Amino acid sequence: PPPPRRRPDPVLAVQQATAQHPELTQARMEEEMPMWTLEAVQASLVRRARPQHDPEHGPTQEHTYTGGYNLWYGKSSATRENGRHVQKDAATRCIARMDSGRTKGDEAKQSTWCLHFARGTCVKGHDCMFLHHLPTGVDDAQNSGLHDIFGREKHRSEREDNGGTGSYMRLSRTLFVYYGGAAEWGGQRLRELISRSFGEWGPVEDIHVAPSKCIGFVRYKFRASAEFAKEAMMGQKFSGSGKEALVVRWANDDPNPVAIQRVKREREDTVVDAIHRTEQNLPPEQRLALQQMRLLQRARAGAEPGSGTGGGGAAWEADDDPEEEQGALDPFAYPDTDAQYRRSEACSGGGGDDGGGS
Repeated sequence: PPPPRRRPDPVLAVQQATAQHPELTQARMEEEMPMWTLEAVQASLVRRARPQHDPEHGPTQEHTYTGGYNLWYGKSSATRENGRHVQKDAATRCIARMDSGRTKGDEAKQSTWCLHFARGTCVKGHDCMFLHHLPTGVDDAQNSGLHDIFGREKHRSEREDNGGTGSYMRLSRTLFVYYGGAAEWGGQRLRELISRSFGEWGPVEDIHVAPSKCIGFVRYKFRASAEFAKEAMMGQKFSGSGKEALVVRWANDDPNPVAIQRVKREREDTVVDAIHRTEQNLPPEQRLALQQMRLLQRARAGAEPGSGTGGGGAAWEADDDPEEEQGALDPFAYPDTDAQYRRSEACSGGGGDDGGGS
């Protein structure tokens, strides 16, 4: 194999491997990697995105409501049977390996995903002004906490049924899945089905299945993957699972103490990361002012120069940014007063003891 490069081009790597090994086609290589990886996304952008279905022969609308429709809850008064909400079957499904491709949104540097692409109903294909590929970890890092990847606003409080876009006060990565149609299957088979079905949309960290209650929980590594999977799997079915479709919603917080500590650390890391990103976007003079303010705060807290520790355990050291280190002031250094003495001598005319003072 050729020696590894520092920044390999995924598209060029696929083309070179295909040329060296004709029996290994590009389609076969793409099947060996998940579509939510950077390599697979770059390889899919080589081709134009295709329309997912024909509006003249395929489904023309996703929902049909015969009664009053509530915009906030996304429900109709005529969608309940015997007091229980019945999830309608999804008319289409997104096939990421075939539907992913380049759109006009990529050419316009768009950062919003197509909601119809996630549901498998986009009829525009390459002419769509939104993205037609799976989100990656890089996309999740650039995602706003006030909107989901489809550009929809989040709200302060969540819906009672844990549907919709969720709340910006709790950025969840865990999905609740109800699989009533597959209740007769065992826990091991259900775990494999959930892992294969939901692992298509992003890296999964944990899967918990409760066969007696016909529910499961899927925790993704990235919030963007969870948002995409929620829309892609709503109303879908497992292979041979019966007539009842899946219900996918946001999960509540896990009451397990270990999970509570994990969520706490994740939220703290999110806040620290957001502060660092904001500081990196500040002008140099404002970053220098923040650095000097932190040094003064550490000095007032009782830190000693060179000791590395002080009041509260804070170390007196400049940050890793070399520009800030050069412009940062040492709070323990004696101030330079030579300039004021030179000004005093200039005002007095440089006179000594013979000056005319009384």
